[in-house]
Amino acid sequence: MDQPLFRSFVSVRDTGRAVGAGVLLADDLVLTCAHVVNSALGRDRYDQTPPGPGQEVRVRLPHVAPDRDLTARVEPALWSPPRATAGGSRPVPPGAHLHHGDLAVLRLPGPAPAGAEPAPFLPHAYGNEVIALWASGHPLPTVRAVPRVSAPPWVALDVVGGTEVREGFSGGPLWDRDRQAVVGLVVADLQAPPGARQPQATATLYAISVPAIEAELPELPPPLVPTARRGVQQLLAVLETILTTPDAVRGCEELLASRLLRPSLGPGADLDRLVGLAVGVRRGVPELLQAVREVMPAGSGPQWERLRRVARAVSSGESLTRKQQRDLNGLLAHCGRTDPRQLLADVLPHAIELPAVTGLADTLDVLEGFEAQGAQPMPPLLQGVVRIGVDESEAGAYPAEDLEAWTERTALRLGVDVAAVRQYTADVRGYRAERARAAAEHHTRPSFHPTDLHAARNAAHHDTRPPAGWAGVGSAAVGTAPVEAAPAPVGPAPSANGSRPSRYGTEGGARLSEVPRVQVELLPTATGRHYTYQVWAWSGGDAPHHLVLARDTEVTSEQVVDDIHRVLVEEIREDPEPALVEFFLPAAWLGLPVDRWESFDSDEDGPFGLGFTRRVVIRTARRSRESYAGWKRRTAALDTARSLVLDHGSTDRKVARARLELQPEVGTVIVCCEPRHHGALLRQCVQAGVHTVLWHREEHGESVAAGLLELVEGGHHTQLPETVRLERAKAVAEAASTGHRGRQLSLMYDAPDHRPPQLAPDAWVLTQP
Repeated sequence: MDQPLFRSFVSVRDTGRAVGAGVLLADDLVLTCAHVVNSALGRDRYDQTPPGPGQEVRVRLPHVAPDRDLTARVEPALWSPPRATAGGSRPVPPGAHLHHGDLAVLRLPGPAPAGAEPAPFLPHAYGNEVIALWASGHPLPTVRAVPRVSAPPWVALDVVGGTEVREGFSGGPLWDRDRQAVVGLVVADLQAPPGARQPQATATLYAISVPAIEAELPELPPPLVPTARRGVQQLLAVLETILTTPDAVRGCEELLASRLLRPSLGPGADLDRLVGLAVGVRRGVPELLQAVREVMPAGSGPQWERLRRVARAVSSGESLTRKQQRDLNGLLAHCGRTDPRQLLADVLPHAIELPAVTGLADTLDVLEGFEAQGAQPMPPLLQGVVRIGVDESEAGAYPAEDLEAWTERTALRLGVDVAAVRQYTADVRGYRAERARAAAEHHTRPSFHPTDLHAARNAAHHDTRPPAGWAGVGSAAVGTAPVEAAPAPVGPAPSANGSRPSRYGTEGGARLSEVPRVQVELLPTATGRHYTYQVWAWSGGDAPHHLVLARDTEVTSEQVVDDIHRVLVEEIREDPEPALVEFFLPAAWLGLPVDRWESFDSDEDGPFGLGFTRRVVIRTARRSRESYAGWKRRTAALDTARSLVLDHGSTDRKVARARLELQPEVGTVIVCCEPRHHGALLRQCVQAGVHTVLWHREEHGESVAAGLLELVEGGHHTQLPETVRLERAKAVAEAASTGHRGRQLSLMYDAPDHRPPQLAPDAWVLTQP
């Protein structure tokens, strides 16, 4: 383990002491920080002038040749000193954060000593723990950290263990132990100013990411990548059907080698050599596809489509060549009208958790790793570029027109019809225009009067179309009368305490707090397809909570349901009420469809579906101080709480937050808008302290809002979990009806009827030794 790190680790030295670190990039090239080179030469660390040819830097490979110092010189074309701004050359004030550049490449007089090997590189992965070695390379002073946010030009990491961060770590490789690859270079740490209080226990480390290194040094030879790649044999097989002659193979190998700055084997080239070149370096596979297209320009048909699919399997996160990526990054440097986080949410509306990014280049690097979904012909990468171009067109022709030209040229190479690109662009422009028109109409629409609510409610109850001015669709809010002022529902009279019997036999909150519970703290992986979790059980009454199991290996949702079913059978007494299953999720994962999960082996009577056999609700795993204050305020007003509908007019996050702030007494929110906005609105509700949110995962519109409003109104909030459960059961029972609203109904229910146990204090406690 970590041997590729040790074989490539370089110590940069000043006479007899280590001042920083670096990493072997090729047989005779070392990548490090420019300020480390300046320190080794005795210069000011922010000096921008390239070191002269007579200035040599001493380096050592401590794990390969610990007693041998080597000399190296700076490659002038690969010198990028620290500078204050992204585009200029203004010097950096000493000690300033953040700064740009700060990269250097050293050339050794010959190949590195025997036993040394260039390091493999990959982009960083959020949540993956990384390590950094001190300048000496000794493994004892090692820092452990986790990437938190990409804030160009740097990535911020939270230090979670190891030694204290101090001078000497700069220039060294950040090593991802799970993937055995370098994911960046250490550049700085966060220090408190003189006289200030010491920072919190969790220190902050900064690094230059691999995409940032490639963008800053476009002439850098492509770095190696880990060679264990899936699909390589399939790639060889499909290339045999396209490159059918030795001349075609040789021409493709020579072209690919020149673009990857590698030597060609000439007549000795074969398909194994060709594929080995491509899969061994960053962006080598997209370069291979481009080379094959140029050597065989008339190629088309099923084998070419298969080649594209196999190439995606071999290199799932890369579809652009180095030149295409450089051209795109150059254009993005002139774009400032698009919010990166909103762009991710718009292009990936169903992604449960998105990485924290603050720059457009990093955002498109994320989008490049996603495939087009369903019948959508446009890959997310091209969707993102189109949306940026539409935003920039509002300010002028440049760079919008160049982004449009880049998109169409790239689409052809990716096998995307240019007509699809143009249609998608027109759709985005039309959607923006419609939103602007709706916003203008909203400001001129008359306000909604509370007495109109009864007409809307009665229209929904009798399955008639609500009037055109109904505020449940045309506006973001539906104000309801207090419970005691609402029309009396059909059925038994209120009990002595004023609560009404539920249609399903649960009396106004008196018994829900006594219902047995299974509580699951779910920790999804970055892909959202596998999970680790802890499960608690509570049988009701005076019984204590007890931890039933903690699964720290990643499993599928079916295994989660299997474990929950086992807990229900072995730990819970369910008579006479069905148990309540509560999933505790981080705010970013509230859209996870846990209420639709099922297992095919859990139940002797057939598949066991959680959502219609048990009450399944989603709760928030933790709240911020601000959201907790809002939660307490809304909880105090539960008895007279009003409902609020957030529809298409509330998809702007600022608008949604403003409407939630204006109505602090609202206890239940109905989200009824396009599914791609659900995640953002759910997070807004949590931030505002809302504890009950009902939404349909697929459908939206006037009739859907009316139906959801009917479910919410006329009963106590504690009835809602059972109401939603029966709606899901009806949808399953009516197999012939594909449009029953219960099929995609979800409920976030974080009301204070029952306190949860003390959950894991650290979201990663299950996956750490």
